[in-house]
Amino acid sequence: MAVGIRPHPNPLPEGEGVTGIAATDVSVSLGGNPVLRGVSFEARPGEVSGLIGPNGAGKSTLLRSLAGLIRPDSGAVLLGDTALKRLNAGERARRVAFMPQHDAMHPFTALETVLMGRYAHLGRFELEGREDRQIAREAMTRTDTAQFEGRQLDRLSGGERQRVILARALAQQAGVILLDEPSASLDLRHRLSMMETLRAEAVNRNVAVVVALHDVSLAGRYCDRLTLLSDGVIAAEGVPGEVLTPSNLRTVFGVETTVQVDPATGSPQVWLIGPAW
Repeated sequence: MAVGIRPHPNPLPEGEGVTGIAATDVSVSLGGNPVLRGVSFEARPGEVSGLIGPNGAGKSTLLRSLAGLIRPDSGAVLLGDTALKRLNAGERARRVAFMPQHDAMHPFTALETVLMGRYAHLGRFELEGREDRQIAREAMTRTDTAQFEGRQLDRLSGGERQRVILARALAQQAGVILLDEPSASLDLRHRLSMMETLRAEAVNRNVAVVVALHDVSLAGRYCDRLTLLSDGVIAAEGVPGEVLTPSNLRTVFGVETTVQVDPATGSPQVWLIGPAW
């Protein structure tokens, strides 16, 4: 477990909202091209599950399938014991939060953006109340974005926007959180802070977190389990030390590496040597 995990200000009561999400033999084609082929995947409550693999491996498509944004050609996505396709959009939003790789630009303020995460919990014509604003502001504090509360989203830098969108996902308080490359625009300090925040969310609220990452060492440090995707199939899965091996990285990424245990964290650290061919 990462050092310095900050407790969540609103931990779930025991047993409330506890569920996992799973894909069973899921295949997806986009534009007539197969992207996922018979993928089975499970994310458990209280854990951070990492998706790694090269560009085009199927990470984003798997996340969007788990979020209900793509209907698989075959197979099923289960939220606990319930087929995801049986839930309407509002029910999905209350139970599954999705942070895309690229979010739409708009002139709403950062606070207004984060409050959008509360919409799933409001009635049709209900406005957000004091509790919703408190939850949103707590999420902004945890993502180091409170200072942007009154600034327009489209006036923030890429990394600042990314942290605001993360706060929106946290404010949604769903039992499953899916994130597509959330660290892509972040500096080194905020990459670590973001992963510690996700780890705290998984542990303290007992929710299932699934995150797609390009930084394999970051994934190895903070994820409980890793799934390595290649050409739409699972090449390896398990605890980080089982997945992040020179053989797996050579086969899937085409690179030669050295993998060592970091003495400070106890997690596998990947050192890049060069192309494998």
